[in-house]
Amino acid sequence: MKVENIILKYIKDGNRVMEIGCGNGNIINMLSSNSVKLDKIVAIDRLRPKNINKNVEFFEGDIENFQTKEKFDLVILKHVLEHIKDPIGLLEKIKQMLNDYGKILIVVPNRYGYENEAKVYLPEHGKHYFLWDRESLQFTLEKLSFACRFHNQFVELDNNIFIRILPKLFRVQNSEIVCVAMVGKQKIDNEKQI
Repeated sequence: MKVENIILKYIKDGNRVMEIGCGNGNIINMLSSNSVKLDKIVAIDRLRPKNINKNVEFFEGDIENFQTKEKFDLVILKHVLEHIKDPIGLLEKIKQMLNDYGKILIVVPNRYGYENEAKVYLPEHGKHYFLWDRESLQFTLEKLSFACRFHNQFVELDNNIFIRILPKLFRVQNSEIVCVAMVGKQKIDNEKQI
């Protein structure tokens, strides 16, 4: 499943969404032109994307030092956390920006992923300070009282059921980790409903 489709599963009308490190603006533009009517759409990056939609509120500046008192339902970090010198500090700041049932969607390169580029320094992408895997990301998020839900852990090769299960049998992981982190309260509330 594409990251865009995963994001759409976690938003609904009236939500407030922020993307930290929006890059070329593809994700935030997709959200702003989607059929879901978002209450507020915010993007932050060092440089303003050329074609960012007019209904996106954009802030140009340092991602790690960004401050706001506003609250959001979803904060997106797509290929950002590996570039941050203090990822725990950033995650703690984001936690303060979340509504009671807010979530963080995190996408990072998977150090154990198939055809992984996380170990390679790519000048156009900047320096990777951290190489994440599922266990290290989950450990970090749980230390901050987040519950984690991972998506697309294993490579899917084909629609054929026999070919599709081969990567799972051989534990061939995707090149990126997609995780939705939610405040621990949500996990407790979900368990009470069961």
